[in-house]
Amino acid sequence: MRFDLILMSSTMLIMDGIEATKKLRSMEITTMIVGITTPDDNEEYCKKIMEAGLDECYEKPLTKEIL
Repeated sequence: MRFDLILMSSTMLIMDGIEATKKLRSMEITTMIVGITTPDDNEEYCKKIMEAGLDECYEKPLTKEIL
């Protein structure tokens, strides 16, 4: 199955968004990954997750216009 977009949360139960993004990119997944951060995440976190392979990073709450 191929997806057009992956929405990646910064916090998940088993791993964080950085680890999950790195894992997907190591599997040569080229699907666009958009990170969704919480207001508690700082700019440094967004930088780190972008370095892990995200295509875009946005803070919650999101609007459909942003997506």
